[in-house]
Amino acid sequence: MARLKRDMKRERMWRRHIAAQPGSGQTIRVYCETHGLRETSFYFWRTEIAKRDREAATEPMPAPAFVPVAVIDPPAIRTEASIEIRLVDGHRVRVRSGCDRALLADVIRLLRNAEGRPC
Repeated sequence: MARLKRDMKRERMWRRHIAAQPGSGQTIRVYCETHGLRETSFYFWRTEIAKRDREAATEPMPAPAFVPVAVIDPPAIRTEASIEIRLVDGHRVRVRSGCDRALLADVIRLLRNAEGRPC
């Protein structure tokens, strides 16, 4: 059976409401009335999003894609060590020695998730 395409805009909207409701200090009924939402829809989406999050957590990670790498001799004089990562789409990321490793990992993670394809 074909799976229906998800309406990501609607899902994001419901995720925001479901996350905001507990901090509002309002019951679900009052929160829904205040924001013009149907209470039954709130409960449906709360259950559906929890289900989707559980499914996403149990899905296996895709195998990493490997690309050819060319090692180029560095120039004779170098004042600062760096590497350059060339992405499939033509973008380049230059990484200098001493960069924040956590920041670099975040950047690469964001690039991998861009448009659902690996960098």
